[in-house]
Amino acid sequence: MQPNESRRPSSASSSATLPVDPRREKRLNIAVPVKLFLDPNSANPQLCCTYEISMIGARLVTVSGITKVGQDIWLQRHNRRAKYRVIWIGEPDTVQAGQIGVETLEPANVIWENELRIRIMQK
Repeated sequence: MQPNESRRPSSASSSATLPVDPRREKRLNIAVPVKLFLDPNSANPQLCCTYEISMIGARLVTVSGITKVGQDIWLQRHNRRAKYRVIWIGEPDTVQAGQIGVETLEPANVIWENELRIRIMQK
């Protein structure tokens, strides 16, 4: 018997109900106001806020114009702007309704680096 095997569900159907966290890194629960651009050349951003942030992505309040997974958007925090891709959109009538998940396409350009550093140093 492998370690923790006794704690696994005995049927495949019950294992499908267990929450699985596919994230590659831990996110911090922090509300960070950001500007969201659907077009990088636009001068009219939409304001939104994060639920969670990490070095590679975030969970945000959704805004109008986000229509599909795979859509590229630009987020700006203060004077730093970076390109992100929508990787999931919360389904209606779920706890994720009204939220989106994004992943950076510019890993060297972390727009909330200061917030991450402050939080990490506090721990």
